[in-house]
Amino acid sequence: MLMNWPERLWIHSPVRRFVQALEVKTWLSLCGRRKVHLALEIGCGAGRGAQMVARMMGYETIVAFDLEERLVRKSIRNRPRALAERLEFFVGDAQDLPFPDVCFDAVINFGIIHHVIDWRRCIRELGRVTKRGGLFCFEEIFPALYANALLGRMLRHPTQDRFDEKAFLEELRRNDFRLLPQVRTGSKYRIIGVAEKIPE
Repeated sequence: MLMNWPERLWIHSPVRRFVQALEVKTWLSLCGRRKVHLALEIGCGAGRGAQMVARMMGYETIVAFDLEERLVRKSIRNRPRALAERLEFFVGDAQDLPFPDVCFDAVINFGIIHHVIDWRRCIRELGRVTKRGGLFCFEEIFPALYANALLGRMLRHPTQDRFDEKAFLEELRRNDFRLLPQVRTGSKYRIIGVAEKIPE
């Protein structure tokens, strides 16, 4: 689902970049700097998150996409010269990934899945393309936060089949993702964590 103007304002704000940096630090505290040759980011926005992951987590190559062509163009313009060979951007849909099975060492989600109309299909696609033993680094918010009396009037989100923490984690398990033991759960508003694709 395409964003509206308050959400565009948010993704381009310095506050959002600060929050993303904190999220990457949380991922690092959970899984450390693992060797990742090829990673996928869904919903890359202006490309700042991919830059942070490349610099802070050391991922060698990150393929990132967004549903909106103008955001992808902005990601390409924002790409630092030092990261030009490590970051690739394209227009794509998280419900239909144009990649073969088990090809990524890690998948990154900065709060995009709750925007996807068929979010279960999205997670199935992520499970399909992630290698066994690969990582899923994620942050997600739940309806108690984004659909409350204030934000529910301002922000644009799918209205059918919304997920809370229980439904989100169940779908991860159904697609062979296992939370790392240090991940904190139990919030009705938000979750940030790392899951591993269960090795065979």
